[in-house]
Amino acid sequence: MVISETPTLAPFPVVSFLKSSTLEQSKISLAGCDGKGERTCSIPVKVGLFFDGTNNNLERDKNGVRTGVLDPKTKKPTSINNVVVDASDASHSNVARLFSSFSSDKRSAGYFRYYIPGVGTPFKEIGELTESDEGKAFAAGGQSRIIWGLLQVVNSLHAIIDAKGNPLYKDDQAGEFARTYDNAVGRKKVAHPSTGRERFMTHSEWFAEHIEKLRAAMAAQPRPYIPSLTLSVFGFSRGAAEAVAFCQLFADLLTPGEGKVQKFAGIPVIIDFLGVFDTVATVGSSGSVAQTTIAPGAMFDGHWAWANELLKPLPPCVQAGLHCIAAHEQRMNFPVTRLKGNIEEVYFPGVHSDVGGGYGPGEQGKGRGGQAALLSQIPLAHMFKEARLKGVPLRPFSELEATVQVDFQVSQELARAWEAYTAELNKQGDLLSKHMELYYRWRAVRVKTLEATTSFKAANAQEREDLGSYNRLLAGDLEALRVRKAFRHGDEGQPFSARDSQRMNHWQYFRAQNHTSLDKWEEFALDIFDHPKPLPPEVMRFFDDYVHDSLAGFYMAGEVTEYDKRARIASFANKPPKEGFYKRAYELSRKTEAAQLKQKNGEALTPEEEALVKEAQYGTPYPIRTDADSADMRSRLITTQTYTRREGGGYILRRGYSPQSGFFRKSVHEKELQRMPTAGIKAKEAPEEFVWSDNLIQDIAQAKADEEMYLAQQRSATRIEALA
Repeated sequence: MVISETPTLAPFPVVSFLKSSTLEQSKISLAGCDGKGERTCSIPVKVGLFFDGTNNNLERDKNGVRTGVLDPKTKKPTSINNVVVDASDASHSNVARLFSSFSSDKRSAGYFRYYIPGVGTPFKEIGELTESDEGKAFAAGGQSRIIWGLLQVVNSLHAIIDAKGNPLYKDDQAGEFARTYDNAVGRKKVAHPSTGRERFMTHSEWFAEHIEKLRAAMAAQPRPYIPSLTLSVFGFSRGAAEAVAFCQLFADLLTPGEGKVQKFAGIPVIIDFLGVFDTVATVGSSGSVAQTTIAPGAMFDGHWAWANELLKPLPPCVQAGLHCIAAHEQRMNFPVTRLKGNIEEVYFPGVHSDVGGGYGPGEQGKGRGGQAALLSQIPLAHMFKEARLKGVPLRPFSELEATVQVDFQVSQELARAWEAYTAELNKQGDLLSKHMELYYRWRAVRVKTLEATTSFKAANAQEREDLGSYNRLLAGDLEALRVRKAFRHGDEGQPFSARDSQRMNHWQYFRAQNHTSLDKWEEFALDIFDHPKPLPPEVMRFFDDYVHDSLAGFYMAGEVTEYDKRARIASFANKPPKEGFYKRAYELSRKTEAAQLKQKNGEALTPEEEALVKEAQYGTPYPIRTDADSADMRSRLITTQTYTRREGGGYILRRGYSPQSGFFRKSVHEKELQRMPTAGIKAKEAPEEFVWSDNLIQDIAQAKADEEMYLAQQRSATRIEALA
């Protein structure tokens, strides 16, 4: 199954795009009818589960809830002021937006929804009271979130048959089960039911107790009758990985019914829709470790523990799905995992959070103009529409509260830029190389002019430092690529000095020093930079104003969130740092405290002190971080991957795609990923290339289609010239 082409038309106006036609409404009604409601006093149950991405949290990102640092005595977060977030400034993800649109006021009618915060953020139900570095870096807590979600399915069914609508387990009980699951499954020894031999407990054996409790409760209270159970599952980033693993682990609990019917606790069940944005596992390890150390790639592909479930085909109970994949994401630590089964995969332009959401309006100077100016609104609209067509009980757009409708709007300016971009794709939006060709053509211009753009000037001071410094590394990377291209067999010596490593990315520096030949992707990219073809102004604006830079803004060293900064400052209480970046951070915190005291005493403040006091009301003043501060922040492991605060791969490195195979760990989709754009190349100028075909009939058909497209373009160009 190949990735589908990017939608060419923008969902604008969104009210029209999301309004169902008569035919679509018929499909929605048909998909939402289970055909099993003939009995009186019967309630079909529909459950929505929403797994948010790493460091995404609805309460923090939309509602402004701040988490205090843990008190060392009470082990509880200290109290702290929350932020008042205007609806137009919120930064909650697309998963959180879909959660808000799911039917929630119909529990008596069998509708239930559950939001699971992203790893690395507070989730008190499972005992995570604050943000955590382990969650952000290694996906710690992911498994507990999945098990908690599975227990909520049990709770939903129990709430229907319980006279008072109570779940089988309260939040603290479900949380305790979720936390202790890992102590039993695969570790606790139990007797085999047939042979009596001891073996380790399985997932289904662990869950059997909970399912039996539910069945007993349903037997004791047979009314209302539950004719069917339908799940709708959504996720973003590692939350998307959790969503997929949830489907696999849920399928393990099903028993066969009549025909192809599967049952959960005796109830016919399906997962009507799996909606995921840019599925990234990176559980227990990262792709950058595999690429920059001698560690075996098979061990460090990011699919440890529960994430191994992602490498299986989706179970048959998943009826349909949509996987939105970020075409311009490049980070080594964010390889996407392709999915196989009843799901469509589609490329959407932008980086990881341009597809799954999470950027706030104006972040990095992009998306200036409120929620409607965020690039992530477009995949959100497509996910919303597709989910409703498959029967997911998302409320019609016209019935959403005004505050929720804001979360789905698309501006006319964004729509115009989107359609200019997709037109430039030239009907090749299913090719990663075509998306990256346009990106590199933009980068070829901005490598020298980025800081003159309106978006760069609109970014805050730290963002300007991040964007500018990483863009300057690109110039060094291109120099390294050209040196490598010029290498001849027998050349000796290293082309760069140790000092040069500070002006180019770690990956390119070492490949140049080792005389590594350019790979096919590097040749493709360098040719675009060395022979740049101008983009139309609207496509330049698309990249300038809407596509974020995830490489520049991704910290492998140093504090990421406002909570991280506050926690770091708190750690200085007993041992103030005496040198380096953290000494500056500590001194700024003391200066802020002094300014706050002056204000409290009614003393006049300097403009600098006023700014510090204002920022400290809902934030944590912090010094600007540069790559010169890297040594103060990073661990020894990170030095194998980068010399800076960010990843050491750079813009020329192609994103990783899982599943992978082979000793040297290449994507099983490598042939598809290597397909290069063909339209627009004159036949006599096209390079000859011998390609092995695994399916001659299919490849000949594709070649004919490419030729027809080329001839059609030639005819169109001739007509345009004649008209001119």
